[in-house]
Amino acid sequence: MRPAPTLPDPAPPRLPKTRSGTRVCLVGALLLLTLPAGAQAAGTGYLEEVRQRQAQADGPGIDVRSPSETAAPALESERGEPDRRLPFVTTPDLRRATVERHLRSLRTTNPIAAAEAGRELATYDYDAIVRGFLDGTGLDPADAGDVLTAFVALQWMVANDATAEPSPAALQAIRRRFVLPMADKPPLSQPASRAAFAEQVKLRMVLHHAGWKAARQLGVLPRFLATLSNEFIPAAKLQALALTEAGLVPKGPAGARPSQPSSPNAPPPAAARPAQPPAPVPGPDASAPPRHAANWDAVEGVYFRSTTGVGVGGMVTIDFEPLIVFTDGTYYEIDDTALEDVDLAAERSVKPRRFGRWTRKGRGFVLTGVDGKAADYALGDGSFFRAFPAGAEERVARSYRRLSGGGNSAMGGDVAVAVESRYDFKADGRYGRGGSVGALNSGASTGVGTAIGRRRAPEGGQYRLDRHTLTLTGADGRSRRLFFAYGAQKDPPEIDRDMIFVGDSVFSSDD
Repeated sequence: MRPAPTLPDPAPPRLPKTRSGTRVCLVGALLLLTLPAGAQAAGTGYLEEVRQRQAQADGPGIDVRSPSETAAPALESERGEPDRRLPFVTTPDLRRATVERHLRSLRTTNPIAAAEAGRELATYDYDAIVRGFLDGTGLDPADAGDVLTAFVALQWMVANDATAEPSPAALQAIRRRFVLPMADKPPLSQPASRAAFAEQVKLRMVLHHAGWKAARQLGVLPRFLATLSNEFIPAAKLQALALTEAGLVPKGPAGARPSQPSSPNAPPPAAARPAQPPAPVPGPDASAPPRHAANWDAVEGVYFRSTTGVGVGGMVTIDFEPLIVFTDGTYYEIDDTALEDVDLAAERSVKPRRFGRWTRKGRGFVLTGVDGKAADYALGDGSFFRAFPAGAEERVARSYRRLSGGGNSAMGGDVAVAVESRYDFKADGRYGRGGSVGALNSGASTGVGTAIGRRRAPEGGQYRLDRHTLTLTGADGRSRRLFFAYGAQKDPPEIDRDMIFVGDSVFSSDD
């Protein structure tokens, strides 16, 4: 379908100009349902057009070749490391679960829109649409990193209302800057969570493109951009960037404020630089018996759910947080301190947002926070899992790492901050803990680059595991108890010792 002369048709990250049947998208049902009646009627013809063209979506025009057949040789990341492929396997069951999770969330805020979206999503295969989006780009629809790359590119195109198609080189530059720093941490580092995450991104991509097209046709694009959720990079930040062969870079003075020149030894801006790697929270002295051991008597189960975090360069990433679910119908987002040392009544008074209520729904839960907003979680659907305890006196012989960060390079700026925390557990009961922080100012906008780095003084001593408690005793004889849990994998769930929680932070195994 060629663009209309008066209204260019927005393209996804790359759309073949000579093949039919691959430029199919869903109507932005939620957007249309929230507009005045006249505007809704204006979208009816477009909806009929989409229905007529869907029959072509699975045709031979979809390119399913591997990246090695369609792309240039693998580029290296900006850190000099080889590109990492992040394959995942999609299945009809996983796609159905992804759609249902989206609809459950939508029902809590707009049941009418959820019903309309359900009808549309039952008709169209979002997986086939994404394959059409990626046709000819060199991006692999079976690689989670490539899927995320395409979604970042699409968000930029929507924010800037751009119709020019990004080149393969530009897409690879986005992948290096936005995706590779996330490859070593969940969900991308673990095949099971990687697949669920990739499917969610694919569905978001299709719905975002559909909303864009509907908003353009109805003349309400500014309103559409203003109401995007926090699952998207803010449009204002993307509008300050240009998409070039080097990826997303700041525009000239009209589009972004230039940074002030700095000397070669100057540190990055203070706002983007953490002072030190996070140190362990002291917590109650573990030499004394726990004061609230009875807390565990009221526990129904321990779980963890997906949330958002901040990665290297300020990239919004998927993170996880542990939840304690109590038999009285409440839940608690536990912090560092082991549950047996938490005064729950005092905690509820000081940190009410860490508490909420839950009810059972099938194999999962409906969680309602203090703001009254409810969210459905199906156990094992990619965003909600069982957490496993350690055995009594269990010993671990492996190392775990957590990588986080800050800065603005993910938004096209100059500054990237990386913070690493490590635990090294030995089979003889010894542990070591360390960390480092590094900050880089590329100098892209000033011509002067800087880099700094520092390490936190190493810590070590003896550790002890007992179910959901990690007791650390330092060389000075002082002890502290921290919350501990293993992750989960497979369905039915099995323990995953490659992923642990220490406090509310998730660490991944280096092994």
